[in-house]
Amino acid sequence: MSRRDRVRRMLPVVVGGLLLAGLAVPVTAFGIVPLFVRSTVHEAAPTPRPNPPAAIEPSASPVAPADSLAVLASGSLRRISPVHYGSGQVLILASGIDRYLRFENVEIAGAPNMYVYLSDRSDGQPGAFVDLGPLRATNGSFNYPLPAGLELTNVRSVVVWCRAFTVTVTFAVLAAA
Repeated sequence: MSRRDRVRRMLPVVVGGLLLAGLAVPVTAFGIVPLFVRSTVHEAAPTPRPNPPAAIEPSASPVAPADSLAVLASGSLRRISPVHYGSGQVLILASGIDRYLRFENVEIAGAPNMYVYLSDRSDGQPGAFVDLGPLRATNGSFNYPLPAGLELTNVRSVVVWCRAFTVTVTFAVLAAA
């Protein structure tokens, strides 16, 4: 058997091996990795604290009474596909001058390198966004303090974004309370 015949015989085996290797990446990324990146956090809602002294300049943002939490906006996490999903509520809360994003009783698909964005878009894409940092957990209830001076008038949604695959895992369109 000539060398050329051996190469022709091996070609289907090599091509088949490359195809299997190519399929292993998405199966691992979307089928196996999410099983290992699940986590749960159960954190209480933020505790109201006193308003600051009157010497501090008033802000343009609404100020809630210091002894209560006001819901400024809320939305429900959405299922995008079988591997990109979320359920539960997201709330923007205010207590005095402090504001928070709260994830309430959520279940979010596992993925690597997930981040929480406040977006100016309502289609699930980040658009012009404020990065609140890594997602703290895929399940449970937890809070993110919002930056002081953040203007909420342009915030339309909360997006959970997978930086590793540059894809939205889930999002919630916000409606004013």
